[in-house]
Amino acid sequence: MAQTTPAADAASRRASCRVLADDGIIDPIAVEIAARGIRVVALTAPERQAAAARILARGGTLALISRRLRVSGSTAAKLAGRCLHAQAATS
Repeated sequence: MAQTTPAADAASRRASCRVLADDGIIDPIAVEIAARGIRVVALTAPERQAAAARILARGGTLALISRRLRVSGSTAAKLAGRCLHAQAATS
């Protein structure tokens, strides 16, 4: 089995964290994999929002959103804010 260098591992993680182009389809399996932190999954913006909502619904924190979705703290806060705003709008 071939071993990779730390630099190659980091490049691979960065490549797999990119937001995919929105195709109008939300893949619930990809969302669940990302929300549970099973592995890194490339997501569209709506999928990433759905994953953040699932993390929050399960009692997760901004730090957990940041870690599982491979986003910055400020992006995690924006995703959480949108979830809370959407929840307030439906209540």
